[in-house]
Amino acid sequence: MSRTNDLKDARIEFKTSKDIKILLQEVANSLGMDLSNFLISTAVQRAKEIQKEERILMLSKHEWTNFQEIINTPQKPTLALRELMNLEEF
Repeated sequence: MSRTNDLKDARIEFKTSKDIKILLQEVANSLGMDLSNFLISTAVQRAKEIQKEERILMLSKHEWTNFQEIINTPQKPTLALRELMNLEEF
């Protein structure tokens, strides 16, 4: 996360219920954080988790075996592929 003295040049605003705000404020206080820092650090942490999940492809053992078999078994080029490979670049 960024340091507290880093330039903050963007603003995020949203509305919520009083109950949710109270809950978030209580949790932030229990961690010794102000509400803004708590929300930002929590949102950034979750965003990085989601980003990581989106970038990693998870395969079952069966899927991995099928993938390896496809990669290790060369296919004959189709007519369309042979024609494509013969195109001249402009």
